[in-house]
Amino acid sequence: MLKQWIARTSLALAGGLAVAASIAAPAQAADADLELFVDGDVVGSITHHDADDVFTLHDWYPDGHGVRGTIYMIDESGERNRMDSFYNGGGTGEYVALAYNIRAGIEYVMEICTVDGAQDNLPNDCAELEITE
Repeated sequence: MLKQWIARTSLALAGGLAVAASIAAPAQAADADLELFVDGDVVGSITHHDADDVFTLHDWYPDGHGVRGTIYMIDESGERNRMDSFYNGGGTGEYVALAYNIRAGIEYVMEICTVDGAQDNLPNDCAELEITE
């Protein structure tokens, strides 16, 4: 009888601790990296740094094009909603940063495209990656 009570109590405590641990730890997505290749060369990259909810955008290739990073949120119907974008036209590998809070349970897409200047709305080459937290 005593052994049975100890076993049941141990199971109940272990289950309670597991639930408490899952509640106490917020969901964390891993960092996400995406590179844009053109003719076999990496011309740009975008990274989501989850710990700080910061995106960094690199223009690696001095080819006369810049790169634009765009963040989309996917709504319940599957439609993309543009949340923010940023531009880097340096071509030197320096990064530009954008702080944007990725909310838990929502799907997002980060996209990187080559463009001909900050005001160019017609991208040349693009790559995208779905991210969630």
